[in-house]
Amino acid sequence: MAQPSPPKDTAAMLDALNGNMNGEFRAVLQYICHRISARNQDSMLAESFKSAALDEMSHMLFFSDLISRYGGTPIFEEWKVDQSSDIITMLETDLQLEKEARERYTRQLELFKEFSDVTMVLTQVLADETDHEETFEQYLEKRRT
Repeated sequence: MAQPSPPKDTAAMLDALNGNMNGEFRAVLQYICHRISARNQDSMLAESFKSAALDEMSHMLFFSDLISRYGGTPIFEEWKVDQSSDIITMLETDLQLEKEARERYTRQLELFKEFSDVTMVLTQVLADETDHEETFEQYLEKRRT
C-alpha cells in the first residue's frame, strides 16, 4: 500500500494524533479502574466499562498506527484518571471524557478532511464515543432517579 502524501502541516496532524492516542490511553485506564471498582456494586455497569475500555484500546492503536504511517513517533504522556468508587462520580467523569473526545474528533474531521485514512478512523471512533456517551448517560439517569 502506498504511503499517503504528507499533510500540509504534518506537525499539527501528528500532534493531534498523539493527543488522540493519549486521550484513549487515559480512557482505557479510567474505564478499567471503574470496571474494577463497580464490579461488586453493579455488574452490568462494570461490563459496560469493560466494553468501553476495549473499544478505547482499539482506538488507541488506530491512532498510534496513523502516527507511524505519517512518519511520527508516538509520544506518551502521564494520564490522570478518576479512581473513584462512587458510581455517579465514575459516570460523570467518564461522560466528560467522552464529550471531550467527541468534540475533539468532530473538529478534526474538518481539519483533516483531505486524508481519507484519518477521517475514516475519526468517523468510526466518533461513532463509538457517541455510543459510550449515550450508554453512560442512560446509566447515570437511572442512578439519579
